[in-house]
Amino acid sequence: MSENQKITEFNNNVWNHAEDAFQLSFDDRRNLSQAELGFLNKIFLKISDKESEEEILDFLRETFLADNFKSLELLLQIIGMTRSKIVSDLTGLVGANRSGYKLSSYITVVRHEKTWGLAGPYLLKKIKKVFLANVKIDPINRMYEALNQATWPGYIRQERAKRSGHEAESRMAILLASLNIPFVPFEKADNPLCPDIQINNISFDIVIPNIENPKICVKSTVHTSNIGQYGESKDHLEVEQARSMVEEFYSDIDRPIIFAFIDGVGLQTNKAGLQGVLEKSDEFCQFKTIWKLMIAALYYTNKKCDLFLDQNCRDNHKEFLKRYNSCFTIKDEIDVNSLEVGEAKIFLID
Repeated sequence: MSENQKITEFNNNVWNHAEDAFQLSFDDRRNLSQAELGFLNKIFLKISDKESEEEILDFLRETFLADNFKSLELLLQIIGMTRSKIVSDLTGLVGANRSGYKLSSYITVVRHEKTWGLAGPYLLKKIKKVFLANVKIDPINRMYEALNQATWPGYIRQERAKRSGHEAESRMAILLASLNIPFVPFEKADNPLCPDIQINNISFDIVIPNIENPKICVKSTVHTSNIGQYGESKDHLEVEQARSMVEEFYSDIDRPIIFAFIDGVGLQTNKAGLQGVLEKSDEFCQFKTIWKLMIAALYYTNKKCDLFLDQNCRDNHKEFLKRYNSCFTIKDEIDVNSLEVGEAKIFLID
């Protein structure tokens, strides 16, 4: 059988998932029970009557614990959230200082009193968006507005993920342009969705200073939720391919460095991809440490700056600062015209 015949056979027999009985079983939700309707009505009345936040949160937590979190699962569905979303958002909120917090699942988030202290207000804010959908309009339109708010998180999920990744590219490009550092594609400063740069059939988000004489090749990835095994493999593979390409086509003297912009709590829940990217890249930065890319870019384009970085950051990035110390002078007194770059400030002097 020829390749064309195989493709034809495949196309003629592609799974029609839209009419598959198993897939269709996920499309219909059973009707709400009287107990569930009563629970949702109580929430609405408590919010409408402007009960205190503490009273509402006490009611929610007591109900969640009493019915083995079935009401929490229902509420998450009604407000358009997933059980993992609340955990990933709170993980990002807590940051590195997780001591004393429980973030293994949506259940532990509620059970643990300290964690609930963050989760409760976070959840109530989401609830109010749906349950208080413009109470000034008539009931029918209020229902549509509630549906609008409830379904929006799911509808926008893919676009949010896409734009979160491109936000990193946008910030990098805007900062590079502000420091007069040459890079391609320059249009990313205005349009982060523009095409990436190709070098020997490998795609890069940003190349500094140009494609003819690249010094820094940037691969960017941001994950705000669990990326799964496919995401892990893809991130790792792309950086590995980039490294293999520069080692094959450039001498040790001329080889550009692979600089990874990698961030988001999704990479903490699945560490294989993160470890692979960090192992195969020469340098990396995050939103908070985006100044590292700017310093490396200044170094490779023969520019100099004053760098304003607190002592804690200096201690944390001692090795990096030593590698590039010829392009900056660390200052304690901040210049009013300096540019904010994550946790640092930079003032271009040359």
